[in-house]
Amino acid sequence: MAERRRSGRRVVWEEVAAPQESSSLPEPYEVTMVQALRLDETLLEEIPEEAGWDSEGAWLLSLLDCSDMGTVFGEYFRPSQKTDVLLVAIAALTADDAHDRQMGSDIVDMALTDPVSWLTDVPEILRHIHRNVEHIRTEPARRSLHSLLLQLMEWSPREVVRSLLGISPVCDRAAVAMWEVLVSVRWALRRVMSELLGVLQDWRLGRVFSSATEDACIYPLALLACANIDTEEFAALYKARRYLRRPSPVMLLMVLTGLNTLSKTPEMARKLAVLLPDILETLTDANANVKTKALVLFINVMGHMESEEANPIFLSLAEKLLPLFDDECSRVRELSIRLFQDMMKTVVGRSKKKLLKTVQSVLLPLLLHTNEEIESVAKASRDTLHASAKFLGWRRLSSVAKTGQTTLIGECLITHRKSRVEEYLLQSLPYLKDPQATVREEAIRFIGLAARRQSILSQERLWHICDALLPLGKDTEPSVRSLAAKTISVLTIEQSPTSRWSLRSLCCWL
Repeated sequence: MAERRRSGRRVVWEEVAAPQESSSLPEPYEVTMVQALRLDETLLEEIPEEAGWDSEGAWLLSLLDCSDMGTVFGEYFRPSQKTDVLLVAIAALTADDAHDRQMGSDIVDMALTDPVSWLTDVPEILRHIHRNVEHIRTEPARRSLHSLLLQLMEWSPREVVRSLLGISPVCDRAAVAMWEVLVSVRWALRRVMSELLGVLQDWRLGRVFSSATEDACIYPLALLACANIDTEEFAALYKARRYLRRPSPVMLLMVLTGLNTLSKTPEMARKLAVLLPDILETLTDANANVKTKALVLFINVMGHMESEEANPIFLSLAEKLLPLFDDECSRVRELSIRLFQDMMKTVVGRSKKKLLKTVQSVLLPLLLHTNEEIESVAKASRDTLHASAKFLGWRRLSSVAKTGQTTLIGECLITHRKSRVEEYLLQSLPYLKDPQATVREEAIRFIGLAARRQSILSQERLWHICDALLPLGKDTEPSVRSLAAKTISVLTIEQSPTSRWSLRSLCCWL
């Protein structure tokens, strides 16, 4: 066997078994794994320094083209030795050195073409994947590992599921990463669920793996994926068990991945509708990954629901979506804004009237987000602002929203509902602390515009606005500092030009 240790930025393959003196491969000579990865010290010394190899594990493979490497492994290695080589290759995928990673990927690719002789010890291979999966940093290496996991699932699904449950019964982060690969592909998800049903039906195994099954809402998911059960039967089953009420965050992430895989077909999406109220409750305190997967699930499922069926969920969802518009994760912001737009297109009847006030409350946040640095979020905001104006029947705003000119949009908001100007002002103040300078600038511009359009501001309101603007005098962006100073000056002069309420007295007071 060989062991891996790190030396600087290289992966060095340490010899455990002494190599044979000869480096040739005469039949029926049995080659050890160490020789395949390193050969012997005498041959190593013969490599010229100008060759430039910095990894003892990679240079041998460079001496062989793909056909030669396949011949060497095919003719001189026993299946158990090939598995040993594969274990080292899995570890090589975590290497900093590109040659080592390429060596690992080449061996993994070779194993995928001949699972009969390479994948002889599934539990041991899974243990090595579990040990290394969190340390793989490059996308090509991750793809190789994912392909290997899926090949193992196709080759021996029963052994994969039960071995992975045994490796991590409580489902740690590495195990979740492995489960996510397996449940992200529809055919693999069905096999996973089928095997998990078998585990759950075996009371001895069910007791051992309870935290990795029941807590993860696996049982209803398994029934949904594998059983011939209609929508009403599944809804009754789920309402009786309510597994999604308090799942652990780690397990919820895995389950949402599986649910997203299922939700891509209309039939499955409609069955999943019964889960949405409980998933809605997870949005409040969830991390970005959970929020993202939950939002994708809502988009998939609600796109296949009838309006009458979806309306009650829409009304509950609308209030939950508003805080997500300002989430620190840009993907969450984009998805929540897109989902709000989809929701407005679907809702009908009395629910549409109930949603009017909520739609009015998103206009200003959408305006400010149209100035985001991240174009996908900015575009989603423009599109949803236009859809909101159509929903409300505000033709001028609908027309202006298409232009993307924020000043015109701001003026339209103010003139259309003069009674809401103070509400808009208060709503814009938190955006002065937004991480993006472009959003802070847009908030300052709108505040200046709205305050000037308001004929008279109380001294208390003016103080409140200026108090929020003054810290921006130390903003990291010069444009923000300058715009904030000008806005304060204009407001204090225009609002009270002859009173003692001047910029100087304001600053002294504060």
